[in-house]
Amino acid sequence: MLPEVYTDTVACSYNVDEKCKGMLTPKRLNILRKAFHRAKCSGLHDHVQPPPISFASELVGLIARKDTSATKYTNKRIKDSFARILPSHITAAFQKWALVTKEKLASPLDHDPKFPHYWSEHPRDKVFGANTNAFSSRFSGFSICHPIYQENTMLLATRHAIYSAAVSTEETATFMLLPSWNKKMNTNPYATLCRKYPCTHV
Repeated sequence: MLPEVYTDTVACSYNVDEKCKGMLTPKRLNILRKAFHRAKCSGLHDHVQPPPISFASELVGLIARKDTSATKYTNKRIKDSFARILPSHITAAFQKWALVTKEKLASPLDHDPKFPHYWSEHPRDKVFGANTNAFSSRFSGFSICHPIYQENTMLLATRHAIYSAAVSTEETATFMLLPSWNKKMNTNPYATLCRKYPCTHV
């Protein structure tokens, strides 16, 4: 389980009714602002419909999409996993020692900008530089994957990572960060799948 992290400084995003739609750390707000303008300068916004109007409107939309996705579930562990951000020392270690350059099943709200490429679920996240639909093509190269803690999502991600590596003609490794409830993984569907293939557990 990742540790709870608290901060006493947050930025609140308001809608036109002056209601707070969500809170972000100033660091994440700055990451999103830079990602938005970088995507705009690179031409990614030209292919998004309807066209982006402003960073503020897209930020409110991004938070709303996250809330909509989270409300589909009643399980607290799953809902909380939408707000889990990997600690920077963990992503830095993967980047330095495992040569990871890609982040799968991420979101602009939790993506680590140290990785030049990331994949998000929602097509609109292109306005923040995201690639979309990670399952539309094989995983390749060295990636990190930290999906929401929903059994089917974790199973699909694990299966896709294994099959991608099995048929790849280039060096491919996907580092899956999955929960181990009560230190037991022998009953999880994704763990059962891993036992059938040459996966390494750490």
